[in-house]
Formats: sequence, C-alpha cells, structure tokens
Amino acid sequence: MTQFESGHRVDGFVIDASIHTGGMAHIYSVHCADPAQQPDFPLIMKVPRMTAADGAENLVGFEIEKQILAVIRGPHAPRFVAAGDISALPYLVMEYIPGKTLQAWLDDKPKRDTTEIARIGALIAHAVHSLHQQEICHLDLKPANVMLRDADGVVLLDFGLSWHARYPDLLAEEQRTTAGS
Repeated sequence: MTQFESGHRVDGFVIDASIHTGGMAHIYSVHCADPAQQPDFPLIMKVPRMTAADGAENLVGFEIEKQILAVIRGPHAPRFVAAGDISALPYLVMEYIPGKTLQAWLDDKPKRDTTEIARIGALIAHAVHSLHQQEICHLDLKPANVMLRDADGVVLLDFGLSWHARYPDLLAEEQRTTAGS
C-alpha cells in the first residue's frame, strides 16, 4: 500500500500528517472534511500494511481491532469513530491519545521511584480489569501498548490480537502459532 500524503482524502477524512509507521500499520493524524462532523477530540487513522511480504495476520488483526474498538467502553481505550471497508480500503479512525507510551517513559529515565511504578502498575491493572469486565482480553499488553494519559490514567492501545468472549476468534482460525506479548 502506498503511504498517504498530507491533504489526501479518504472517505470523509483528510490526512494531516504521517505520525508513525510500524510493522503492521501506518498511523496518520486526520480531521473530518466536514467541520460539522468533527468530534471534540483529535483523530488518527490506522491503515494496515498490505504488501506482498505482509501476511494475512495484518488484515485479521485489523478486523479484530475494528470489532473490539466498536464495542469497548470507558476511558481505557481510544474512542472508535469509523472504519473503512476491508475489500476497498481498510482503515480505522479513532481518538488520538496525547502523551507518551510506557515504553518511552521507561526509556527516558531507566531508574524510577518505586511509588511511581506502583501507581502506574495499579492504573494498568485497573484498565485491564475494565477490559475483562467487558469480556475482552488484550493479549498484547506491553509497555509500547500502554499510553500514559496525564497524571491520572492509562489508555491501552493496539487491540489487533485481542479476544472477545462473544465474538469468533479470527486469529485462531488464521494462525497456528502463538502471537502477542
């Protein structure tokens, strides 16, 4: 898939900038072309990589994340806005979470105060508990997938390997090996 340039339009969204290119997806900041449709929070668009070298797990993970984000509730996950058709152009538009990942926080200053570590650990446990109450298992919980939001919360990211008790397990149908962290 070709990366989008600033100003490119995808359905009702305008690409502002590329903010991350990962192993499985490209992430763009976007806004609604119609200002009346713009929610009161910033947006990102996640577009799965789809090159000949990429496996089916990219698209399967996209479908899983789309299912999970559409039903998850609470402050521990980005708010879902829209999704593109997998047969035309798959993408997810969701809330942009400002801040830094737990991984970046750890990398900035390797030696941390134990009270601060315990506080963040408790926030992560609370977020995971919230998911479990909604019958969702993240299955890829790692510092890079935990966004620190201000001083009082965490947001879990990247639900592409997640599992919901009431939905089919698409990854089990596609893969034979264990994935996730």
